[in-house]
Amino acid sequence: MRLSVTAKNLLIQLFTLLALPVLSQESRAALPLEVQDATISETVDVYGRAISQVDGQLLNITDDNYANVMLTAEVFDASDTLIGEGIGFLVDACGAGLLPDYQIPPDHHQRFIVPLELFEEDSTIGRVEIIASGDAMPAQDSITLPEGVRQLSDQEVVTLAWAGPRSIRYAAGCPRDLPSDWAFTRYNTLTESLQSEVNPFAPLITDELRERLGLNDPLLFANSRLTFAPSGSRLVYQDPVNRFYTAAIDGRLQRQLFGGLNSRTLQRIEWLAGDRFIAYYYGAFGDPVEYFTADAEGRFISASPTQNRDSVIMPGASVDGRRVVVAGTFDSDAGAGITGYYIHVVSNGFFELLFEGDSPGNNYPPPIPIVNPEEDRVTRVYLVRPADGSPVLQCFNRDENTLYTLTDIPLRLADGDRSGMWLSPDETTIALTATGVNGGLWLLDLGAFPACSTS
Repeated sequence: MRLSVTAKNLLIQLFTLLALPVLSQESRAALPLEVQDATISETVDVYGRAISQVDGQLLNITDDNYANVMLTAEVFDASDTLIGEGIGFLVDACGAGLLPDYQIPPDHHQRFIVPLELFEEDSTIGRVEIIASGDAMPAQDSITLPEGVRQLSDQEVVTLAWAGPRSIRYAAGCPRDLPSDWAFTRYNTLTESLQSEVNPFAPLITDELRERLGLNDPLLFANSRLTFAPSGSRLVYQDPVNRFYTAAIDGRLQRQLFGGLNSRTLQRIEWLAGDRFIAYYYGAFGDPVEYFTADAEGRFISASPTQNRDSVIMPGASVDGRRVVVAGTFDSDAGAGITGYYIHVVSNGFFELLFEGDSPGNNYPPPIPIVNPEEDRVTRVYLVRPADGSPVLQCFNRDENTLYTLTDIPLRLADGDRSGMWLSPDETTIALTATGVNGGLWLLDLGAFPACSTS
């Protein structure tokens, strides 16, 4: 398809986007690949040169798959003289290029980038035409989902929160970006309606806030992992040397939680109940995961990540942040060097084997430990593991010391992808998310699966 774009103002600062016009509705019906949400920005190429690029979404509006997708650009000045060109490609949410044989399925949006090369550096862009082409392929049969599993989104979903038992707010985007850069959507399970939401965090990012936190430099700000607590009263972040802080929502009342983390990479922060959270540190796929739990007021629950046992999976924390399920080969009361899943009570050091068995890598979702409030102990754990090469949802019943397999799930994770699980407040539904080209959001109805008990 061809998209003509007029640039109204190209005095653009680094990382600032300018919205571009889209095609008229009448012209869209005949185009197999539709360019949407196109923006132009200034960035830096691999050689350190400042360049302009077009960033947008490509929508397949046909019933076929499209492979070998190519995007080209023609750049014109105000007098309609050709002054530049560009060749683009499909990318994931983080901007990494996809392989040429990647196929866009029907009704799917996929991000693209087209770097622009001007014939003369001092040229002024008047408009850009984007041309998208590809090879039509027979659409693949859709994956048959097990009973009780329903897909809500095929985008790269990075986080999710239950706003009550019938409402979900989730975000799509790149896991390395700050939450203030993600695109948010709300889903109502009763009306089965999806509604885009304004990013709730973007307005909170001000020059004054960054000044107070010492994060004026764009790279330091991007590395801060700055995240706002669900209550909206405080935030957490790391400083330029990776010391971990909490602060008031306006950047005042800063409190340091942990230091000595300069050699560790903070990858992810997940909020628990009551403004408690778990923070994850690791380098890449296959690396052990370090972690700690604390709250937004600056009170630590666990010890420093340097003092906790490393896990080969993403540890899963209980809502109070006191119990964490990890996996690996450890010594415990059950014996020395046993590979399996363990429960760690981080507030008193209790460490016990749950069950023996292999575990996946740190791209699988963290387990969900369920605490029985009457006994004040973890009695069940939901987890995802590969079984015969395919991921399954399992439930470990601690009272019966039995691991139950509940259902197959449609996760297809590359090594660098991330995934997560969130249990609804009424404990009837698990929301499962994933990033990557096979990313998405699924709802798992626990009532449709075998019970996590024989009684």
